[in-house]
Amino acid sequence: MKKFWFVVYNIIGIPLLWTFFRTYSIFNSKVKEGLKNRRDLFSDLNKSLSRLSHKRTVVIHSSSLGEYQQALPLVDEFIKKSYNVVLSFFSPSGFNNSKISYENVIKTYIPFDSVSGQKRFLDMTNPEILIFMRYDLWYNLLYESGKRKIKNVLANARFDENDSTWRIPVIRSFKKSLYGMMDTAFVIDDTDEKNYREILKNENVEIIKFGDSKFERVVQSARKDKGEEIISASVIKDKKIFVMGSSWKDDEDVILPAVNKILKYEKDLLTMLVPHEPKETKIAAIEKNIHSEYENIRPIRFSGISRYNGENLIIVDRIGILSKLYSTAYLSYVGGGFKTGLHNILEPAIFNMPILFSNKVKNSDEDEILIEKGCGIVITDSKQFYRIIRNLLSDKKLRDETGEKCRLVFENSIGIAEKIVNKLT
Repeated sequence: MKKFWFVVYNIIGIPLLWTFFRTYSIFNSKVKEGLKNRRDLFSDLNKSLSRLSHKRTVVIHSSSLGEYQQALPLVDEFIKKSYNVVLSFFSPSGFNNSKISYENVIKTYIPFDSVSGQKRFLDMTNPEILIFMRYDLWYNLLYESGKRKIKNVLANARFDENDSTWRIPVIRSFKKSLYGMMDTAFVIDDTDEKNYREILKNENVEIIKFGDSKFERVVQSARKDKGEEIISASVIKDKKIFVMGSSWKDDEDVILPAVNKILKYEKDLLTMLVPHEPKETKIAAIEKNIHSEYENIRPIRFSGISRYNGENLIIVDRIGILSKLYSTAYLSYVGGGFKTGLHNILEPAIFNMPILFSNKVKNSDEDEILIEKGCGIVITDSKQFYRIIRNLLSDKKLRDETGEKCRLVFENSIGIAEKIVNKLT
């Protein structure tokens, strides 16, 4: 079936994909940027490869920034074993925001999945191992890689039981052929192992349960962030700090009315509001809303914190410091769950505090993990949020007991990347 789908994919699928991306780029700036930046892909890759000194190479492919974060523990382990690492990306958000700190690690966009493009990519990189983080598999890349006896690997594999395409016979057949070109799939838990074994039972794919390197990456980042002063100790001294991370207007409309009311009783509450996109228009809209609607909230921007004079809400107009702010928090709320999908709730969890969030829009299973362990609390509306946060702020024992349960989330998460790399090498 692999040869059959190879022919169908290249005769029908590739022209349709190319037409889709070209058309979609007219309406989507990110897709347009991705196509534009691929024009000089191979010349840029050639320059980058010329800097590498070692002979052994691994290619690690991430769709975007989230998968790149999961890949970093694997990168560290391959570096220890003197491999070159080529990080490939599908999305500009991953390529643009990835920070490369090793001299024998380079990054590139993944070529469009044509036969000629992927042959050229593999000719240039010549990897021993090709790793896909979580998903974003490409048929021609896998097909050509398999012909060259390169190890094809899926890491942090999560089987989405809600993916209806597995239940459509034609698509199921194509996806089985696609996943069947893997040599090894490192899955996260027992359920994923069971599902992948069932789907790929007639394919020669080794399925191994090791866990999720994403948890390991969170632990590594927390070690760096803890102890780094991002905000003056004089500002946060004797305060109960509540961090609203990656908030959208939908989150703010639920949380701010409750914060305004709570401030009547909790004078030592200091809220740090970190908008999902801290653009000037967004910050100004938040300030205008607070001044007109909430008499107890006194805001100040993070950029003006040197003039701090007892304000009780800091609007963070700077990117890249959310994790560091979580390290100072008494409790937290993670945004996105009312609007587009929940943002990273593992970031605050590593600092052992109650994590509040909405999961109205589902995009991961991390919310279920936190709820199961007892440190995650689902928010449905402003009144319910008010009751919960009042209890947590007034009852330190309850707050501490709830926060301590976050430790269970990261049990057995250290060493996953080392196990994966040792198995592959």
